[in-house]
Amino acid sequence: MMRHGSLLLITMLSLTRASAQVLVYGAGDPASTAVTHLSGANVTLMNAFSQTVDPQQVAVFSDSTMSIGLDSGLVISTGIAYGVMGPNNIPNMTFGGGFAAYDTDIMLMSLPNVSGMFDPGIIQMDLVPEGDTLEIRYVFGSEEYDEYVCTDKDDRFGLFLSGPGLAGPFSNGSINMATLPASGLPVTVNTLNRGINGNEGNTALCNINPGWLADTIYYINNDCGLGTQLDGYSVVLTARAVVEPGMAYHLKIAIADATDGNFDSAVFFPEGAIRCSDLSTGAPIADGGYAPAFVYNEQDGTVQVRGLALGGAGVLLEVFDGTGRLVQRTTARPDGTAWTAPVVRAAQGLLVLRASQGERVVHGKVFVR
Repeated sequence: MMRHGSLLLITMLSLTRASAQVLVYGAGDPASTAVTHLSGANVTLMNAFSQTVDPQQVAVFSDSTMSIGLDSGLVISTGIAYGVMGPNNIPNMTFGGGFAAYDTDIMLMSLPNVSGMFDPGIIQMDLVPEGDTLEIRYVFGSEEYDEYVCTDKDDRFGLFLSGPGLAGPFSNGSINMATLPASGLPVTVNTLNRGINGNEGNTALCNINPGWLADTIYYINNDCGLGTQLDGYSVVLTARAVVEPGMAYHLKIAIADATDGNFDSAVFFPEGAIRCSDLSTGAPIADGGYAPAFVYNEQDGTVQVRGLALGGAGVLLEVFDGTGRLVQRTTARPDGTAWTAPVVRAAQGLLVLRASQGERVVHGKVFVR
């Protein structure tokens, strides 16, 4: 059990309940509560288990004003979850915690290398998607903002997914779905912030991650805010991964303090946060004609698009990687009976392709080793 006193809890509840926007309620068993509140459309969650230091790190929250962009759902904190309730009236809040632990994936997910990991909140589960794109919506926040931006107190959050078609650098070949929209960097205090090192920080530590300034538009400073105690948090972000419908995958949700156990961080998930759909490309699917095919050539790293007319307009080819990010846009050239274009070799695993010719748009998938 984490170090905390009932008097502190009662005091915080009495001070915050009248003015708080984010309200937190006990969750009971963290694993079963996570499945209940995270299950969304077109995906089945099962076999969940918790690796939190204290079950009170996981709770259910509600926020009628949607001050953090979400009205209800699940919260996982590096301290006792009650500590995230607003208003932001306690500088550098630490509510419980201080326990050293170790998780390889959290330690390896970002730079700089940190000297230790504390208070991990980890929930793992299996899932079966019904569509080709898994989506998870979330908000990340921390008390490390803004003083400890660009330090080794780089609290971090990851969504580690393993299974068919995925080949990442983390345990069991998993990828980290939780990457930032502009830079593609993992979600940490040093990669998601207002772009200025804190009073305790050194810009050189943030510069280790090229592109760390690109995602400042997704950060919200919460000084004197009413919604949550956390000093800063993200807008509602969506993690995506390209998956194979009907196949079994494993997901590890993980958040932790870095270097020391002070100053809590948390991640909020809306009701039904984990859901599945077909990859949305913003264009209509073609109908009629003979079915198109995408063929990947491992020897020269090209893909052929078959089934589109060779005459007339050229073919625009767009490539989406395992996190649903657009990683390439190129023009295919006519090559006998098909259109041919190189595919970025850096993007491995299952890729979703969109080929456009005039108003006709077709989709396909290839697996790049």
